[in-house]
Amino acid sequence: MEKLNFNLLVLLFILAFSCKDANPRENKESLPKISTTETILKKATKDYLNAWSDTDTVLLKLITINKLIRNVNGKIQSRNQNELFKSMRFWHRAMPDFKMVDKEINVFENRTYVNWKVVGTNTGMYGTISPTGKIGHTEGISILTFDDEGHIVHESVFFDHLGLLEEWGYSISSPIME
Repeated sequence: MEKLNFNLLVLLFILAFSCKDANPRENKESLPKISTTETILKKATKDYLNAWSDTDTVLLKLITINKLIRNVNGKIQSRNQNELFKSMRFWHRAMPDFKMVDKEINVFENRTYVNWKVVGTNTGMYGTISPTGKIGHTEGISILTFDDEGHIVHESVFFDHLGLLEEWGYSISSPIME
């Protein structure tokens, strides 16, 4: 009976130490760094969306580099901060109540992948087109790339532009066939 108790004790001892993590210090030290980086990039992403909602060019200057590239639906729309500000003002002219909010933000290495929603009423000029007074919304995704200091250096944006225009009352006419 004593031999059985001793064998049971040895077995429990072996199981307890064989399941122990081989590098507990390394794992514990690397987690806060990842969490800190993730927290910083998520905050910068939220700041970016808030700056768009509030037309806050000062905040945008703080969180982006001057030569920021902004690609919208496959085409380069902005090559620097000033062009980014023009684009932002264009949308706020068309929708003075423009609001952009995040639905989900995921971080991978030096990028954030943000799923967002925009809502606004077309009470201002959309380029040369008169306002319709209708509310529109669209959902999209932005991929923000950051440098080592946490500044945004590149944005790729994809959203349903046509769907937004249709909500404002615009429609597509059939092409003229010859």
